[in-house]
Amino acid sequence: MKESEVFETLPLIKYDVNQAQIAKLKAEYMPLVISDLTDKAQFEAVHTGRMTMVKVRTTIEKARVKQKASALKYGRDVDAAAKELLTESIIVENHLQIEEDKVINEQKRLEAEAEEMEKVKIQGRVDALFAYNVILPYMNVATMSDEEFENLRQKSEEAWSAEKVRLADEEAARIQKDKELADERAELDRRAAQQVKIDKEQANKEKSLRIERDKFDKEKKKAQEAKEKAELEAKEKVEREKREAEAKVKAEKDAAEKIEREVREAKEKEIAEKAETARQEGLKPDKEKLIAWAESIASHVVPEVHSPEARVIVENAEMALISVSEVITRKAEEM
Repeated sequence: MKESEVFETLPLIKYDVNQAQIAKLKAEYMPLVISDLTDKAQFEAVHTGRMTMVKVRTTIEKARVKQKASALKYGRDVDAAAKELLTESIIVENHLQIEEDKVINEQKRLEAEAEEMEKVKIQGRVDALFAYNVILPYMNVATMSDEEFENLRQKSEEAWSAEKVRLADEEAARIQKDKELADERAELDRRAAQQVKIDKEQANKEKSLRIERDKFDKEKKKAQEAKEKAELEAKEKVEREKREAEAKVKAEKDAAEKIEREVREAKEKEIAEKAETARQEGLKPDKEKLIAWAESIASHVVPEVHSPEARVIVENAEMALISVSEVITRKAEEM
């Protein structure tokens, strides 16, 4: 079936505002800034410009919604028509897919069955060679013909049998060698035991002599330590008495210096306190005047206003007056 081709001319997109007009408004309004929060002219200019741009935005949005409505309805109609056609055509497609899958699935089953049989065959070859201690890459075993594999298996079996005979001969020779070594070791053990007996008797004699010598050395060391301890205690007593005498003289000297220092510091403190009292008395009139001035500034009554601009001015001025009052009070108290 030949598909019909439909060409539809879309309506022209029209807006009452264009890029040139927006560029003109941008050049006019972007330079506007409010440099003074109390300047009404600046505020009115910015407010008027903003309201103009709000009108531009709402005009564009209304035109967009109006022009897009017909396009949205056309899109819904296209989807509905396609859904009716697809509902019937998919039934036929699914039926044909099911019939086609019967053949494809059977081919896949046969291929999988053949692959599994080949894997079992190759694994049997690998296991047979492994029984004779022959390990080859899997692909080498898989690509052999049946004749090549059988020749390799027979040669591997013959080599494995020959190796078993060789190992059996080596094991018999090893057993004989072990027996000869055991006999030699038994003779060596007998001689060693006899030597151990002789060494033990000699060790006992040496131990008795060592015990006597250690006893004498301990008694000698004990006497020497007692002598050194007595000499050290006598020396420490002399040094201790010397330190105690020196400490007593130092304590008496420190006590006298402490009394002298305390008297001097008390006198200096008294002189400093008198000087500070005199200075404070001299500053008192100016200090009191400054504090009274600060209190009058802080208690200044601000006017009652109603407009937002005026309230901002009053609030900022009131905060400034309070800050000035606090600075004057703090500086006066630091005098």
